[in-house]
Order: sequence, then C-alpha cells, then structure tokens
Amino acid sequence: MLRPNPQFGYMPGVALATVGCKTNQYETQVIKERLERAGCKIVPFSSSADIYIINTCTVTSRADGKSIYLARQAARKNSRAKILLTGCMIEAEAENIKKKIPRAKIIKNQDKLKIESLLFPQTSLDGNFLIHSFAGHERAFIKIEDGCNQLCTYCKVPYVRGTNICSRHPDDIMREIKNLDSAGYREIVLTGVNLALYGKDFTPPLSLIHLLEMILPNLSGGVRIRLSSLEPHLIPPGLLNLFSSSSNICPHLHLSLQSGDDEILKKMGRKYTASQVERLVADFRQKIPALGVTADIIVGFPGETQDNFQNTLHFVKELEVHRLHIFPFSPRPETSAFRMKPEVPEVVKKKRSNALRELSLLLSHEFIHKFIGKSLPVLVEGKKDLKTGFYPGYTHNYIKVLIHPQAASIHKLRGSIVSVKILQAKPGFALGKLELTPSCN
Repeated sequence: MLRPNPQFGYMPGVALATVGCKTNQYETQVIKERLERAGCKIVPFSSSADIYIINTCTVTSRADGKSIYLARQAARKNSRAKILLTGCMIEAEAENIKKKIPRAKIIKNQDKLKIESLLFPQTSLDGNFLIHSFAGHERAFIKIEDGCNQLCTYCKVPYVRGTNICSRHPDDIMREIKNLDSAGYREIVLTGVNLALYGKDFTPPLSLIHLLEMILPNLSGGVRIRLSSLEPHLIPPGLLNLFSSSSNICPHLHLSLQSGDDEILKKMGRKYTASQVERLVADFRQKIPALGVTADIIVGFPGETQDNFQNTLHFVKELEVHRLHIFPFSPRPETSAFRMKPEVPEVVKKKRSNALRELSLLLSHEFIHKFIGKSLPVLVEGKKDLKTGFYPGYTHNYIKVLIHPQAASIHKLRGSIVSVKILQAKPGFALGKLELTPSCN
C-alpha cells in the first residue's frame, strides 16, 4: 500500500517523460516504481505536477531538442515545480542545459536509479530494485546490460554511458521476468546499450546464449522473448540454433546495420562488411523461414556519395528488411565523425531518407504477402485504430497487424497473444482476422 511521502505530508505528484531507446524506457520504469515506493503519485506529464523528471537522449540533435522542449514545457506548467533532467544528454550538455533551463537540477546517469534518495534523503529503499510492471505498454522491456566499448566514429553513447560493460546478474533478470509474467505480460524484450556484449564482464565470461538458456526453461506457457538491437559482428555463436529450437524466442532480428556500403561502414568504424551480414541473415533464414529482419540505417554520413547510397539501397533490398529505422546523420560533439568531411547537404539526406522509406514500405508489403492465409501469433496492443476501427498488434516476426473487430470482446484481449489469420498485405502492415483459438507461441 502506498503511503504519503513524510517530507511533503501528502503524495506529491511526479510527472515522467522519456526520450530515446528501450533502455531509457526501462530505467524510467525503475524510477517510477521507486518513487511510488517513496510515497509519490505518478501523474501525466501534461498535468501540473510537483516534480517533473525528463530522462533524456543524445543520440541525435533532434533528441537533444526534444529533451529541452520537454523541460521548458514542464517549467511553463508549474512555476514552482522541481525540474530534474537525467539521462544521456545531461552527461555531455550539463552547462548548456543550465543556461537554457536555469531551474533544472541535473542528475547524472549513474545516480538516476536512486533518484528518490536525492529528492527525499530520508527515504531508504533496496538498491537492487526490480520492476513489477511496465506503464503504458503491453510488452515489457528488461535492461540486461549497460556500456559499449565499440567506439563507432558517429556514436556518442560510449562517452555518456561509459565503455565498461556492466551486465546484470542472471538471477536478478530471472526474478524480474517472473514479476512481469505474474503481472500478465506475454512478451518481454531484452534490451541493453549493446545487447550482444552481455556477460563479457563476468568471470568466467557469460554470453547472451547462457542467459537465454537459463530463462527459457522457466518461462510460463505463452510468454515470448524478443531481443532488441544486435550488432551483426557480435552475435554470439549458437544464437541461431537457439532461435530455431525454441518457440518462445521471437523469430525476429533487429540489426544495427547503419549502412550497406563497405567504404562507409569502414569510415563509421563498424567491424563487418555487407557480405558478412548477408551470409549471417541467409544462415538464419535457412533454418527459420518465417524470420523477420528489421534494421537501423544512417543516411548522409560524411563523404557518402550517391554510389555509396545506392549500395545501401541494394543491400537493404537483398536482405529483404521489412522495417527500417532511418536516421539522417547528426554530427555529435566528441565523436571523430563530428569533423569529417565532406558534409552531405540536408536536402540530400532528406531525399535519401525518403527513398529508403519507400523501399521499406515495398519490402514490408512483399514480406507480409508471404503470410496471406496463414495464422500467426499476435500480441494485441493499444487502442483501436481510429481510421479503420481495427485493433493493432505485432506478430512474433514483427509484422504490424490490424485485427478486424468482428469479435465484440476483442478489446478485452489487449496484452494477450492470439492467433490471427492474415487476410491482406498493405505497405507497412497487414489486415487480419481473429481466430477462435488463442495462440500460445
């Protein structure tokens, strides 16, 4: 039972906002639950709160801008509220933030998960805190690793998160999965700053394979595990066999590719070639025909010519990537790419982004078309689509599906995995019909 915070005499309202990756979203959930334990009431960010906390991101200049916008929005909503900024942006931009938002209090990344003790010094909570739910989501994220030592030339993350790998103990991860399983979550996404580096810091070293082998036998029926972004060259040996032998692992690879041109990959400091990625995906598809492949791509890296970009377009097409996250290159201070020349004009970046987006929609349509008439397991997510009246969800191989609301009680299935027959392929999504028998895979 929640109790009023002793330092306020009542339950202060705290509003939280997150910018950026799944790891940030997980950390915000930890902050939320710890503050609730400390006697706070979580309120929408759009409302007037006693305390505003923004968990920032600095992967792109756009993320920086959104973080500052949210802080200014909070300052306008309540002139007496405390405004706290934490996360990756503040690690490098603390002085600039203070100039722009004088009222802001800066909380370093290393202190963000004990933020309640900084707000309320009399509060004493267990330092090894595990989440029990995931607010606003039908799928839950679990952070299993922090830090990255790859030092890609464009990436600021190692400078703000650190180059030391810090993996969570498997027992803590297992307990957190049990908490979320008990709360009714049917899909759990394992995430980290560089997920494939999990366990490298242990003595003796562990790997993502070892962790999955511990998790899978202890899952209750119907719970599936999805892996977030993976670096192609760091995928541990044996992951393919584990994917192909377990129905609880989603047949979905999200690859941090960034380019399909070897010259640009080398300039980026990436440690693989396009042909190596093609062989990797071919090996996975040979054993897992239903495999979904999604990816991150950066366009307009310094020196990227039209020929370089055409190689990336060809690469994406050959891999049959059915969903892309496209990022126009954003120069980040402290990275070696910050001063690289020649710069690609913004208008060219926009044109190349649009070309990739169009290709992605075409490839998604082709991928979905393969499953017309087949039944796939879909996690029902979110409210019904206002345009169609259908209910959204995602298959195990990460196809977005809009489910026909022929069943009056379909809204009650939100958060469940159900069997859906794919009826029609559209660019970017499928239309489907709910089967009578729920799916357990």
